[in-house]
Amino acid sequence: MNTDIEKESINNTLRYFFDGLDNLDAGMIKKAFHPEARSFCVMDSGLGSRSVSHWDDTIRDAQDDPNHLFREKSRKNIVFIDITGDAASAKVEWVFTDLMFIDYYNLLKLDGRWYIMNKIYHTTLFEK
Repeated sequence: MNTDIEKESINNTLRYFFDGLDNLDAGMIKKAFHPEARSFCVMDSGLGSRSVSHWDDTIRDAQDDPNHLFREKSRKNIVFIDITGDAASAKVEWVFTDLMFIDYYNLLKLDGRWYIMNKIYHTTLFEK
């Protein structure tokens, strides 16, 4: 396995997500995720869990709301990618004006390409 080639392939998968958010394109976002993927976070009410299909509503909301967070351009930083065989993990920082998302992705290589299988994330508000 050529780790550099695999990392570039994972970067391409993450780029579907990045470009999808930048262009408010749910179809592009969903290219990054396996259809059975889930996103998880901690909410005031406990565990938050969403399927990949939630991006349709999220992007529609962002398209309809000129003040939606995802209309703001963000800075993305891939902190690390760690690969073992056909499994990988990646950490990404998404920096917006008032907050930062820290995303952790677990990916699997299926049928020759990498898919995000699950995403967990944490949101940090910046002090003003």
